[in-house]
Amino acid sequence: MNLLFTLKKIIQALVMPSGLVFIFLFLAFIANFSRYRKSQVRVFLVLAFLTFYSCATFLPRLLLHPLENKYQIPTHKELVKAKAIVLLPCYISDKPGQGLVDRLGGETAKRFLSALRLAKEFPEKPLIIVGAGAKGHEGASYLLLLAKELGVEKVEAFDKARDTISSVKILREHLKDKPFLLVTAAYHMPRSVYLFKKEGLDPIPYPAYRVSQGFGFPSFSDFWPRPINLFYSDIAAHEYLGLAFYWLRDHIPLNL
Repeated sequence: MNLLFTLKKIIQALVMPSGLVFIFLFLAFIANFSRYRKSQVRVFLVLAFLTFYSCATFLPRLLLHPLENKYQIPTHKELVKAKAIVLLPCYISDKPGQGLVDRLGGETAKRFLSALRLAKEFPEKPLIIVGAGAKGHEGASYLLLLAKELGVEKVEAFDKARDTISSVKILREHLKDKPFLLVTAAYHMPRSVYLFKKEGLDPIPYPAYRVSQGFGFPSFSDFWPRPINLFYSDIAAHEYLGLAFYWLRDHIPLNL
């Protein structure tokens, strides 16, 4: 199982936009040493440039916008109906010697703050954090400690989930017959809601934040490459690959 999980992660890394840029540059580097393949060098360099430029500028917002508009913030009536708050964090470092705040990546911090606001507004609802560190060890437990430091009393943590699917399976019995607020990034919500509902659970989507918020006519600065855009392109590719996998395997509708 660990081997398959590792292989899946390697394949995903290679087909991400950042991975494709590296592959094209690597192929150009190799072809450069052959006197019979000089034309291929230009082809690979052009592919690397086009992939990098589009993914580091306007493309991620175009890709993420449809995913992020699927669900809106729940109404007060829906918020009150929920029996728990479930947080799906992103990366949490489990390196030794780090402080609690140092362990949070920017993605996790945004999701955590949204869940924290809900836990403060509805202290009677338990906050359930499910997610692992980099090696599948402690992760959610670090957020539990931080949440308690910030005054949240009813909080639980499940560390051993390595991805969204394993998170759902861990929480399946815990949340049976209980409507709950599902807190994650807006772009990750369609896939997450599908997986929870597939297990017969009742998630109420609560998008933590939207990358494409205020998406409209681009300005000049939107056409200048930024590293964060390449990161979001990787995220968009990851989400669409995940949805494509479920569509092929489970025949889910394309407009999930």
